[in-house]
Amino acid sequence: MIKKYLVIAVLFFASTVIFGEENGEIQLNPTEDVNSLTGYYIPVDIEDCFMELNKMLPEETIDKMSEGKESEMINYHHGLGTWIRNNWGLWSDSRLADYFNSLGILHPDDMSSIILDSFWKRLNGKPLELEKQVQFYIDYWENQMEQTDEE
Repeated sequence: MIKKYLVIAVLFFASTVIFGEENGEIQLNPTEDVNSLTGYYIPVDIEDCFMELNKMLPEETIDKMSEGKESEMINYHHGLGTWIRNNWGLWSDSRLADYFNSLGILHPDDMSSIILDSFWKRLNGKPLELEKQVQFYIDYWENQMEQTDEE
C-alpha cells in the first residue's frame, strides 16, 4: 500500500516538474468578459484569439514568447495549450471549435497548436500563413488514415 502512494507521489512530482513554468504553465490575468459555459470568453476566430491572449497573458509571458523561436511555442502545449483546449471549448462545439472545423481542422490539439504558432507569428510581425498551417494538419491526418488502411 505504501508503495502505491509512493508511486503516485513520484508521478505527481514528476508531472509538476515536466509541465511547470518552463513548459508553458503560466499565470493568466483575470477577464471580466465571460460569456460561455466554461466561465471564460471564447473567441470567435484566430484574430479574436490574439486579442484575448493579449488581454489574458502577463506582459512578461508575451515578451518571452516573442523573444523565443517559433519552434519553442511547443513548450506551451501542455500548460497554456491545455487551458485553451479546455476553456475555449475546443473539445466541444464552441464557436471557436466551429470556426476551426470550418477550416478543416477537427482535433483540439491541432487547433491550439495553430493558435499558439499564429500568436508567435503575430507577435513577430510574420505572415500567419493560416492556409499553410491548416493544410499541414489536413495532410497529416490523411497520411494517418492511409497508413491505417494499409495495415
